[in-house]
Amino acid sequence: MWIMVVYVLIVLVCESIVVGIGLFLDHIYRTASLPVSLTLFFLVLWLSWTAAVYLTEPKHAKSSRQVN
Repeated sequence: MWIMVVYVLIVLVCESIVVGIGLFLDHIYRTASLPVSLTLFFLVLWLSWTAAVYLTEPKHAKSSRQVN
């Protein structure tokens, strides 16, 4: 359950940044706004899951991985 909380928090923060980038691009270069926003949207979903898994990894798994 903790991993989902971390994931949702990371996604909320990062997607708000993506929305800001999309709105900024919409004023500057309208045709680039949608492809960039969609690419960043899906990239954030994937990277957020990777980060949530890393951040919520049990401590003993981290220490045993460093020893090997």
